[in-house]
Amino acid sequence: MTQRETSASTRATNAPPDLTELTSLRFIAALAVLVLHYRDFLGPLPGWVLRGIVGGQYGVTFFFILSGFILTYRYHSWFATGVGDVAFWRFQRLRVARLYPVYLFGLLLDTPWHLIERAQVGQLAAVGTTYWASWLLNAVGLQAWVPAVPFAMFWNTPAWSVSAEFFFYASFPFLVHGLGRRLRSTACLAFAFVLAVCGGIALYGAVIYTMNYVVAVSAEAQYIVLVYNPMLRFSEFVAGSLAGWYFVRMQYQPGGLRHRDASLGSARNVVVMLTLTAIAARVWMPDYTGPDRWVWLLDVSVKYGSFVLPFTALILAVASGHTVLSGLLLRPWMVALGEASYALYIIHWSGVTILKMGYFGGKPSWAVVALFLFGTVGASVLCHRWIEVPWRAKLRGSSAF
Repeated sequence: MTQRETSASTRATNAPPDLTELTSLRFIAALAVLVLHYRDFLGPLPGWVLRGIVGGQYGVTFFFILSGFILTYRYHSWFATGVGDVAFWRFQRLRVARLYPVYLFGLLLDTPWHLIERAQVGQLAAVGTTYWASWLLNAVGLQAWVPAVPFAMFWNTPAWSVSAEFFFYASFPFLVHGLGRRLRSTACLAFAFVLAVCGGIALYGAVIYTMNYVVAVSAEAQYIVLVYNPMLRFSEFVAGSLAGWYFVRMQYQPGGLRHRDASLGSARNVVVMLTLTAIAARVWMPDYTGPDRWVWLLDVSVKYGSFVLPFTALILAVASGHTVLSGLLLRPWMVALGEASYALYIIHWSGVTILKMGYFGGKPSWAVVALFLFGTVGASVLCHRWIEVPWRAKLRGSSAF
């Protein structure tokens, strides 16, 4: 082991304190995604309610930003002086241990229903080889890179974001080292943040323009590319990492976030209220439908990018100390649900699939839908307790944290 790697290993043993309130926020984001996917079973809804539910899709943007933030907060010291082999592979091992057991469980849980569904319509024998090839691609977490069904948007559909996260994890050590080495001031971090957001929007716009006005791409392939492709969502993760660097540097400085906790309380509450208002306003903002194609292109290009700043500001405010949300976010049951939020996100699609197959009628009753919703939340807690936690410990071995 080199001196650099030994230093990283030593720093790794001193895990920073948990940011408990952010754990609870994860549950709210996961619940928003859950309700989004159950929207077809909730009956006729007023347009404004349905639009709010559809806004649950931006919970994934929140996850990507939070992922970059938390990883930078916890692991920045591992790669402060460089990316050594030992630290790199230890980090990857920890991330696989964190995600893969529940990821694989979710895939296995969802698989039988799709096989039954395809067998019922006589498709399984004809395209069985393709289905199994696509299943294996999903098993290794590469489905987000293939813009076609059944490779993407078929087996445990929400797990595409984990496929993107695997790419983010592979990039993270180099990203966090580069950011820490080159961005030494708050002004530089702020400039890089603006660049990341604007760069992400510009790339998104360029891809949309190309697929609509340069080459002929099907609507299905466009959707998979624009929503799933890890490169197009990478700016969200980068923005979170930049915010993480800002938080790391500010919290321990004299007069910084930690040392002015009381005096910053009111400011944090203002930030929380402004960000929640901005998020709600964007969710309910009507889409532009024409006739100017350039205005339409701008409108669709900022679909995810417009949420990066308010989500990041909310994360920073909640991570920095007590806010108006703390009374809820610090409740033990909220923290427990937050800890199980990843399991909730991964396993809930099977319930959606079962209901869509019509076993409870073409239109399940409210009682059945409520049973599935609350049952899925309860199952996620059990999944976290009996699958995620023990298997994470086994796969981590003697790794630090």
